Amino acid sequence: MYTLEPLTPQNQENWDTILQQCPETTAFQSLAWRDALATTFSQFTPTYLRINQDDAVIGGLPAFVFQPIPGIRLWHSMPWNLFGGIHLIESAQINPETLIKSIEATAATEDWCEIRWTLPPKCTARDGNLFTEMGYERTDHFTHLLKTDGAVESLWHAYNKRVRGAVRKAEKSGVTVTDTDSEGALSTFYDMYLMTVKRLGGTPKPRAFMQALLDRKIAKLAIATYHGTIIAGLLYLHFNKTVTLWCEASVPAFLKYRPNNAIFHHIITRACCEQYEWVDFGASPPENTGLIAHKEQYRAVRTDFASYTKVVSPLKKALWTKSEGALRQIYTWMQSF
Repeated sequence: MYTLEPLTPQNQENWDTILQQCPETTAFQSLAWRDALATTFSQFTPTYLRINQDDAVIGGLPAFVFQPIPGIRLWHSMPWNLFGGIHLIESAQINPETLIKSIEATAATEDWCEIRWTLPPKCTARDGNLFTEMGYERTDHFTHLLKTDGAVESLWHAYNKRVRGAVRKAEKSGVTVTDTDSEGALSTFYDMYLMTVKRLGGTPKPRAFMQALLDRKIAKLAIATYHGTIIAGLLYLHFNKTVTLWCEASVPAFLKYRPNNAIFHHIITRACCEQYEWVDFGASPPENTGLIAHKEQYRAVRTDFASYTKVVSPLKKALWTKSEGALRQIYTWMQSF
């Protein structure tokens, strides 16, 4: 028999320690991520739960309630289709159906208009059919994972020869890659990041959010410098067994020196040296075949996962869907200031 208990300042001390015993946890389940997200975005309210069995904590369910506009509240096991779900230590077993029904019961009392679970790969394979049987609509995603095995030389020789050539070109051109916690470097990177996101048509994350992640030591900023000028960068996350490549930016005029390849190789090398088991290259839009091919040149393997959504209040959900595009445009415009 297991019980659910809200995570509070009084009982959260061992959250990260417990979650590091769960096989698929990444930075997105850590307390540092929760605190940075909740501090930066007033629309996100954490609703983390500890899973207890007898007198022991056996896992956790990290989640947020997202309130983008008054009257609209959505429960997401992790925002932005990042891995959420039920995380248990390897020796523990529970009936997920009971937990799912518990969340649904809470949705009715808390007036959540939508429930969305985004499950990591193994959990998707194990529990995905249950969610479908319980009336959830499935949306498929995929990321690319690189198993490091701590072997830098083996990974180097496994790279596509184009990648090895690009890394060598960056070195010969005088590109250097370092990790930094400099506020000046973050400011330069963020300006590049805004231009990159605008060029690609995305929605940028706030600078304050990145700073909070760096301050909590769950993120690192790798920058590529050419003759003293920062020409590319990548903010990456690290927790438990996984390094996650997250926010990337570069100056198009300098791409001929292959700074992005040099940054990827730098982070993969660091992950090996620091004994992380996985490098997660992040989810890719299915239509972006160039990006997918780029990741696979490092021998990262496509890995499927899925999100499962149940609409509780169709009217409120429709209102949010109609408003979302305009609000994203306003939000993106505000980040430039």
